[in-house]
This record gives sequence, structure tokens and C-alpha cells, in this order.
Amino acid sequence: MNKYKIFRMPSEDDENYDQHELIGVEYGEDIYEATDRLIEAVCDDLSGNPEYTGCRVYAYPPEDEYGEMGPYQYQMSGVVFPPAAEENIVISYGIVETDEGQG
Repeated sequence: MNKYKIFRMPSEDDENYDQHELIGVEYGEDIYEATDRLIEAVCDDLSGNPEYTGCRVYAYPPEDEYGEMGPYQYQMSGVVFPPAAEENIVISYGIVETDEGQG
């Protein structure tokens, strides 16, 4: 069983990992088993933000592994659809995968 920690990345400083906020933890045998719960966690995070009240939200499934880029093995994007705006808002999330026994 693997643990998937989901972190919201601030748009102004994606490389300052101390500024990334843990928004959820999900479990699964692999990333594919946990995908639906990861998407739900990101959507809940966006929906719970008062700044996005009245907006529709969506999250893309985790992307392929990051490789050596930062502490994350996966990345997700959450999208906020404001009712009257020229552009949607895209929020990046990083996912750390660990064996449940490793913390």
C-alpha cells in the first residue's frame, strides 16, 4: 500500500518547497488506484477556497513521474472556471509517493 501526499504549489514561487501546502493524503496500491481520490482531494481543496465561491472546478489526473524535478513524483493541475472571466485559473499540485510504512 502506498501513501500519496498532495501539496498545493503557490503560483508565485514553485521552487520554494517550504511554501507548498499539504492539502491531503490518499492511499492506494498504485497511483492508478488512488487517482479518483486524488482528483476529489484537489477539487475539494479548490471548492473550499472562499476566493473561488461560485466557480466550477476540475482536476486533471496525475501526470507521469517527475523524474529528478523537485521532491514530487507526480504533478496534477486543478482548474477553476470563473463564471465571467477571460481565462481559467490553473493551480499546480505535487504528489509525493511513499510506502505506507515510510511516512
